[in-house]
Amino acid sequence: MAIGVIMNTFEKHGVMNLSPSTINLWIEQPALCLLKIAGINDGEAGPAAWRGTAADRALGAVAQNPDMTDKDAIIHALQVYNDQQQAAIDPHKDEKIEQERADVERYVTSGAKFYRSLQEPLESTQGKVIVKLDGASVPYIGYYDLLYADTVRDTKTTGRMVSKLTQAHCRQASIYALAMGREPWIDYVGKKEVRAFKVENVPYWVRQVELATQSLERVLSFSDNTLECCQLVYPDLDHWKWGETTRQAAKDIWKMEG
Repeated sequence: MAIGVIMNTFEKHGVMNLSPSTINLWIEQPALCLLKIAGINDGEAGPAAWRGTAADRALGAVAQNPDMTDKDAIIHALQVYNDQQQAAIDPHKDEKIEQERADVERYVTSGAKFYRSLQEPLESTQGKVIVKLDGASVPYIGYYDLLYADTVRDTKTTGRMVSKLTQAHCRQASIYALAMGREPWIDYVGKKEVRAFKVENVPYWVRQVELATQSLERVLSFSDNTLECCQLVYPDLDHWKWGETTRQAAKDIWKMEG
């Protein structure tokens, strides 16, 4: 008699690992998170995400080589931006494409000045972390932006400068801190300035991730069919994170037009 493989609740739904972005989505938009787990999403990223990636890559290059000029960093960022646009399946005939491309220069110039000012020796960029949390039956996988001797940093380009850390970013950075044993920092890069915040009380934020993970697992334990689990929550289709594909799926699953 063959011995069967015992799968945990997450694995029954095809979830072999979690990420900070997934658990943050579960906290913010539970219905959208369940649709994502079910394999229903709105496809590829758009111009704003391209701009964020382009700036991150260029600022990582500046952090590695502080002597890199703003001009070279901007050229690097624009190449990354253009490569993402060209690789897009959807042509994105969107007026935001040129606006986001034009804004890349300002984000890079602002961020480059900040990262040149850091005195810590840089150890690596774009690193992967794998963490097993207490009470979570699958590991967490994440990717930090910059690892220094004493800190692990994440770069967030933002159109509107913030005055404090978001809880979502505290949870995300705490996963990196737990994995790397460094102080977690979030660097909000705007078009004119950078505001950097240290995430305090890492154990508290890790505990919040654990509790949210357990909450998601309890909902998924309702059924091995993810779409049946969707009936335990209800979608907020006014939220900006919903796109055409997920909105239509929600209307069908929750019979919103029946």
